Amino acid sequence: MPQYDIYVRCVECAAVHPMRIRIHLDNGPLEKQSIAETYQGRMRPPQLQAIEGHKTLCLKTGRMFVQENHNQIFLVPSYSSERIT
Repeated sequence: MPQYDIYVRCVECAAVHPMRIRIHLDNGPLEKQSIAETYQGRMRPPQLQAIEGHKTLCLKTGRMFVQENHNQIFLVPSYSSERIT
């Protein structure tokens, strides 16, 4: 089953930071894609529903934040060498 790392656009500094969460999905994207785009018109799997409200550390400010906009939460295949921006 493919693994995905989750990244979020920071509400503090606007950079993209790792959530440091890895999930397994059967039908995830082949490359970096937002949750909103990946699951447009479909129910999100329980693994993604479980991370709602999860706090992430801003690596620039050191403050915790929650990203609630699914257009700003990204699934990245774990094997990907794509630079996250």
